[in-house]
Amino acid sequence: MESAERGEFNVLIAEAPDRISRDIADLAHIHKTLRFRGIEMNCVNGGAMDTVSIGMHGVIGQMQREEGAKKVRRGMVGVVRSGRNAGGKAYGYRPVTGQKGELEIVEEEAAIVRRIFDMYVAGVGPRIIAGALNDEGVPPPRGTRWNASTINGNDKRGYGILRNPLYVGKLVWNRVQMVKDPMTGRRVSRVNDESVVESMEAPHLRIITDEQFDAAKRRKEEVGGKHARTAPKNKRLLSGLLKCAECGGGLSIVGADRSGPRVVCSTHKESRSCSNNARYYVEKIERDVIDRLRVMFADTSYIDAYVEEYRRETKRIAAERRGSRQSKEAALADIQDRITRVLDQVSRGTIDDDDIPLVLKPLKAEREKLNADLAAAEPVTNIIEIKPKAVEKFREDIEALAETLKTRGSEPSPEMAVRFREVVSSIIVHPRKPGEDYRYEINGWLSAIAGPELSAVLMVAEEGFEPPTQGL
Repeated sequence: MESAERGEFNVLIAEAPDRISRDIADLAHIHKTLRFRGIEMNCVNGGAMDTVSIGMHGVIGQMQREEGAKKVRRGMVGVVRSGRNAGGKAYGYRPVTGQKGELEIVEEEAAIVRRIFDMYVAGVGPRIIAGALNDEGVPPPRGTRWNASTINGNDKRGYGILRNPLYVGKLVWNRVQMVKDPMTGRRVSRVNDESVVESMEAPHLRIITDEQFDAAKRRKEEVGGKHARTAPKNKRLLSGLLKCAECGGGLSIVGADRSGPRVVCSTHKESRSCSNNARYYVEKIERDVIDRLRVMFADTSYIDAYVEEYRRETKRIAAERRGSRQSKEAALADIQDRITRVLDQVSRGTIDDDDIPLVLKPLKAEREKLNADLAAAEPVTNIIEIKPKAVEKFREDIEALAETLKTRGSEPSPEMAVRFREVVSSIIVHPRKPGEDYRYEINGWLSAIAGPELSAVLMVAEEGFEPPTQGL
């Protein structure tokens, strides 16, 4: 069209009008523009094209194009519904030779996918994850380097490692469509309505668990959206773990001096509604926490004390649950007896038909409620099993962390930070006056060193590391 505008030719020859365009509006516009510039459009099958011929061929060409697109789409729907991949390459998989549309897991890449999910769920940001993979020379899905967008992706379009449902064994197709902008002629992608999205279970392609995928999704919702710019990025070992004992708010960086970066209660910083205006050197807290944990895990009597306290608390909770369950079971038996008596009266004709719904409806509703409560009640177990390997591994990590933090400004590896956060849930920092010592509590997850029967139960290491008597 630019050549036509410059007058570089006077005849356009094509096999057929649909080789110029199969869009009726585009073809008509091209023909009109060329005719205005005195250029003839000539096709092998029809000779010189006039307005009527262009209109007829434009309609036919567009119909063929749209029908072809429908056939391709129907074919791809069949591919997806048969459990095969309709196209597109995903990290962690490769095509099976000789089996069109079939994928298989690449275990080396699958291990990286699991590692990314584990690190992200544990609180490590995508930029730090990408940096760690680049430092180790792990090949990225595309290009030469990992970046945060490869890991983050886009929620609406469903791409990105943390959002790809294929990793939990679900094939999803037709989330987006490509359309041409009539003003620019460029193809742009648009998100489709959920009603036209095709999905199919493919359990043989599962790499991670549903729990991991859901946990990553929850964290995305917590740190994304309008709060994405202000959400904590976990750049330090204790980022997001430091809490103010006065108000419960987090501690955030307020500046640095020659002794290092300092943190202050973010509630006081933002609104002055918290009276704790003390500054704390975050590197000092990190070193102190690591040193205290080294002492704690060097003496297994502390672990034994926590386990014994947990057992006592579990027995108390179990007794309460058993009492509650027994009372509900007794109430259910009473309701069932009353229903039986009503039905007996109905069979003998001693109750009016109009009264039957009035009597039975509330009884059945109460029976359904009691059954639902009993079904929802969790079974209680008094079993707790310490995992010696987990304790030993964490002890080794603590030693390594201590060595790392000896160098000012140094940062532990992301994996080491992940394992630290699996045990430590928060650091409660108490108010202080200038010159006073730091006072804080180390809250941790006993489940990190206990058996799978144990749910997430907090342990508290106060000053002196006394075992907790409340708050389990």
